[in-house]
Amino acid sequence: MILVQRHFHVAKANRTSFERMSSGGLWPAMREMGVQMVAYGTWGFAGTGDVVVTHTAYADFDHWYATRRGYSASEKVGAFYDDPDILNAINHLVPIYTERDALIDYSEAYPFLLDEEYSRPNVHYRTSDTGPSPLPPTFGRGSIMEEINYEFGSDAVANESKQQLAEFVWPEIERNGGRVIGLGTSALANNNTFTTFISYPSFREYAEYGRVPHMNSESSVHEAWQSIRKSSQSMNRRLLIVGSDYGTNS
Repeated sequence: MILVQRHFHVAKANRTSFERMSSGGLWPAMREMGVQMVAYGTWGFAGTGDVVVTHTAYADFDHWYATRRGYSASEKVGAFYDDPDILNAINHLVPIYTERDALIDYSEAYPFLLDEEYSRPNVHYRTSDTGPSPLPPTFGRGSIMEEINYEFGSDAVANESKQQLAEFVWPEIERNGGRVIGLGTSALANNNTFTTFISYPSFREYAEYGRVPHMNSESSVHEAWQSIRKSSQSMNRRLLIVGSDYGTNS
């Protein structure tokens, strides 16, 4: 499974239209292809606000290529737009997002290789025997998605930290109301790095139990946090302010 983080340079005057065409047209169409768009918004607080950002999960790179429109010599690129079953499912949606590309000055894609043991998106390459992907969960507009980029001295230490997150830290976050999206390694980075993506209902919840363990957490949670921080050579955070209600509220 992969997660593609794409930065779109869209003029602020066009962002309402861009989100409307996306949430009402493109993202539902991609769901018909077995894809999930799991987080959309702008980088907040320390972010510049120059881009809007999507986080879209695919089964693999072939799945991603099949959703891409445009000319290519590869039969894998744009394959869904040549599939009559898929076209029949999305024909009513295509007119909604036909003009979307005209709003984009340019965009940049950053793929992550998701570790399926630690990641939650539910996606598949749709065929005639399968249906669309489930509607992804969301806390809605104004909620927060935290991205943390970790770097470690070795693969072994990185793997140990993944286990500590999954066994101690994440269950505590989810008990308090947060939601884990996934964990992956940038396709452009070394294996001794990884990135986590976690959603929170608001900044208040993030500050209360996401940034640091909740004051009432068990000692094992505090110890896991401390171990990960001591083991990591760097931990770089940024927060996405979610800018759409697309998904199923929970």
